[in-house]
Amino acid sequence: MQLLDISLINYRNIKNANVRFSDGINILFGENANGKTNIIEAVYQFAQGKSFRTKNNLDLISFDKNYCDITINFSAGSNSIAALQTESARNHRMNIKFDRDKTKKYMRNGVPYQKVSEFIGYFKSVLFTPDHLSLIKSLPENRRKFLDIAISQLKPVYVSYVVDYMRILNQRNHLLKKIKLNGGGVSQSIESELEIWTEKLAKYSAMITRYRGEYTERLKEFAPSFYNGLSGGKDVISLNYVSQINKYNKNFEEFRNYELCEKLYGEIYERGIREEINYGTTLYGPHRDDLYVAVDGKSSRNIASQGQQRSAVLALKLAEGEISKMANGEYPVFLLDDILSELDRSRQEFIFKNLENRQVIVTCCNKELFEGMNVSNVIEVTNGEFEVTQNVYTSGG
Repeated sequence: MQLLDISLINYRNIKNANVRFSDGINILFGENANGKTNIIEAVYQFAQGKSFRTKNNLDLISFDKNYCDITINFSAGSNSIAALQTESARNHRMNIKFDRDKTKKYMRNGVPYQKVSEFIGYFKSVLFTPDHLSLIKSLPENRRKFLDIAISQLKPVYVSYVVDYMRILNQRNHLLKKIKLNGGGVSQSIESELEIWTEKLAKYSAMITRYRGEYTERLKEFAPSFYNGLSGGKDVISLNYVSQINKYNKNFEEFRNYELCEKLYGEIYERGIREEINYGTTLYGPHRDDLYVAVDGKSSRNIASQGQQRSAVLALKLAEGEISKMANGEYPVFLLDDILSELDRSRQEFIFKNLENRQVIVTCCNKELFEGMNVSNVIEVTNGEFEVTQNVYTSGG
């Protein structure tokens, strides 16, 4: 997959711009607050359907304008979802528009989409940001988010599963809180309502757990070897998806059988209902799960050094790209937003060595960070304007 260009109108500090990209490594460099990350953010929205920096689409519109508009053109190989599901062979066009009246439009090849879950999955990318470097030591919800974002690009329907799960969870929590405030007493009607929400929760818990568990198994195939290269063979990384249904079985075979997974969740909710009523909230389910990362058999969250934690994150991200390639027959576009300054030279060199023959878009403030690297396109960014200082354009074929 190759991003050919992106056009932006009234997007943050960018009034009107068209930025072309080459195959290989593309560098966006310039001082902070000039618009480098805005490009990365805009590109990533076509992979995820939303910004990774804000939940409010109005933040994306230039302060004195009524709308913003972003469009990408990209090429996808014959094995990709984008190519297989469209009659036009390789080149594709996607557009997103946000208005101040909070309306939003998503289009692909001229076809409008009502749901984001239908829009995503065609253009794929892997994002690296400085925030990701703290993924291992951060809260479990951030590691769950990492899994959910990666899975949604491979299985767009997964987005609707997560949305439905959270809606059901909120309804069940509201009911549990109501029962608690009532002193724990349960009428027949409330008991019936609780059973309905619990059955639905078990169903969606099983779906999400199965997808996350399976994705973690794929991570196990690639992340350890990347980590081995990053650490110089000094340490060994291991991964497990930790859920209530495999709390004491880290091999976690149950997720492979959806019916068994749903049955196990049903039993967990049945056993724990009194405790949940006492707390007034749902204590069990995928919203409490975690991606467990260990270095030499010990939890990397509390024991690993900063270097080990960063190597683990980089290994996960590189593995994400390999899983996408395995599923779609081609690599996604890699977006590296200002992480070079956060890494030592050896990790920088390892990253770029393992991103050869992929399209990479990198932002940085210092030209010295990419000196000596095999760069195909260098773009200087100043106050939302873009000037190519070096390029070797390829056909995108």
